[in-house]
Amino acid sequence: MTWVGYLDLKTGMLPHWEHTCAGRFDFELRDLAFFARDSLRIDEEQLKNGVLSVEFEWPLASGESRELRAVFPDSYPFVRPQVALRGKPETFPHRHCSPTDGNLCLLGRDTGLWSIKWTLAKLLEKQLTNALNGTGVEDPQGEPMEFWWNAIAPEFPGYSEGSYMLIDSKWDLGGAVGGTIKASCSLLRIGEKLQFRGVVDEVRAHDQTVLASRTFPLPPHLRTKKTIRTFPWTRVDRLAPPPADGWQEKKVKDQIAFKMHAFTDGSPAFSMSVTVQSTELSHKKSGDTWLFPLLYGPAKSFRTAKPGKKATGPSVLIIPTYRAGATDIGDRVASVCILKNKVIAIFGMGAIGAPVAIELARNGCSHLIVIDHDIVEPGNSIRWPLGATAWGMRKTTAVKQHVESEYTGVEVEAIHHHVGMATAADGNGGDHSVLPPIFAKADIIIDATASSGISRLLADHCKSAGKPMISLFGTQSLKGGVVAAYHPKSGCPTCREFAYANGLIKKAPGSGETSGLNQPAGCAELTFTGASFDLNELSLEAIRVTVDILSRPDDFKESLLHTLTLHDGIRRVPPSWQVDGLPPMRECGCKP
Repeated sequence: MTWVGYLDLKTGMLPHWEHTCAGRFDFELRDLAFFARDSLRIDEEQLKNGVLSVEFEWPLASGESRELRAVFPDSYPFVRPQVALRGKPETFPHRHCSPTDGNLCLLGRDTGLWSIKWTLAKLLEKQLTNALNGTGVEDPQGEPMEFWWNAIAPEFPGYSEGSYMLIDSKWDLGGAVGGTIKASCSLLRIGEKLQFRGVVDEVRAHDQTVLASRTFPLPPHLRTKKTIRTFPWTRVDRLAPPPADGWQEKKVKDQIAFKMHAFTDGSPAFSMSVTVQSTELSHKKSGDTWLFPLLYGPAKSFRTAKPGKKATGPSVLIIPTYRAGATDIGDRVASVCILKNKVIAIFGMGAIGAPVAIELARNGCSHLIVIDHDIVEPGNSIRWPLGATAWGMRKTTAVKQHVESEYTGVEVEAIHHHVGMATAADGNGGDHSVLPPIFAKADIIIDATASSGISRLLADHCKSAGKPMISLFGTQSLKGGVVAAYHPKSGCPTCREFAYANGLIKKAPGSGETSGLNQPAGCAELTFTGASFDLNELSLEAIRVTVDILSRPDDFKESLLHTLTLHDGIRRVPPSWQVDGLPPMRECGCKP
């Protein structure tokens, strides 16, 4: 680096952003020099490459000053400059500051908090004292230590993405100061890198008292490929990532390699010593954060060197800490927690039913029953949620495999059945034997068959079982569609047709149109030509209605029709919904 004073800059050297904001460069430096005076230095080498990097001393109201470094991003002034403290890391504040490089959080992460009219000097004038002292208005959020450790994990040469150790935020270790953990883990060599995946199964104190146990499911990879290892753990007061040149310090080595025991039954040999420290998990709420440093190398790297021989210690990786407990996942969207203990049956795993199943699983529905008879073909993929990996599979099987591998804790019951087909000659496998157990178990039925006859059949079963049913379909031209919520004591699919015929409710745009149908090669029937981005409107509305009914069942007293408009008869329009009540129709004879 070649640092020069503000007045010593060579003409013609400009940052990238000067070309889109002419005159800002000179104005910025003049404003900063007013406060920094002769301490302002510019990195000439970086400026040659279009990057403005400056170092200076900033005066504080107390009469003291702080040494700072600032880098202006290429997209300045649309986004803020990055400001870091210079000096020894032990002098850095514990909040609003990266312990590794001193980078300061002067504003919240929302880029809208930065004003394009501000200069770096203006930002420091308004926010630096608050950042240093932990005062002023700030985002109501904590700063868990694992964030900083996780951030530096990818910087290690041997790190492979996909590595993790999973814990549960609900664990409370009480006053224990150390002990052992038991973990399910796997270590995979990927070229010159290592991928370590693990889950803490159990935490014990020194006296072998069990302090915490895993209650969340193992990720799919660890269900089949894992070993059980035991590692030591200890509680520390504060352990922040050292600066880049601090890893060789004895204090750091001692903190991450205490009670080191190498496992040499594989290649490479490895060990792990776990630390736990109290941290601010969320705003003004403390809890434990975990550090999982992995030491690895040839078995000899863990042995004491013989006299006269040069010691070759193991290499180190930081394995990111992630939180996978039920509340760690569910708390992000508390409104769908009602799904956790519900059983939802979905008939039809086509372009509207399969997305419903996957979205319900994503939002924590613990038990899904999916029913269909179709196979995934390449042509389906343009509007089906899964691609080439599912070709040739039963749709129910493909959805089950995808959901259970991606969303741990969700059980999918896949039923390959053609509703409405004649019973086999042996009397088995017909609707009379397949359907009743489904309606007995399910809390709600979702009909995504887009078949009016099947909808009436399922609605009749729902009335008998006293269960609500959601039915969704798009018009054949996909200019609109319907998401119907049928109450077992209110209007049914037949009532809906009478309501249309009597002009009580307006049909969805495109109803009855067949011009959009075609028959793809190899397909035995006509199909509509609607796209997934329109069909998803129906799928997502069905999920919203499902969550509302399950969350507030007492409010669901009458069948409702949600009618979607995607076309005004001339052109496409933004999606809009009309909601109408559907009482029992006299002509139907529907019995409440």
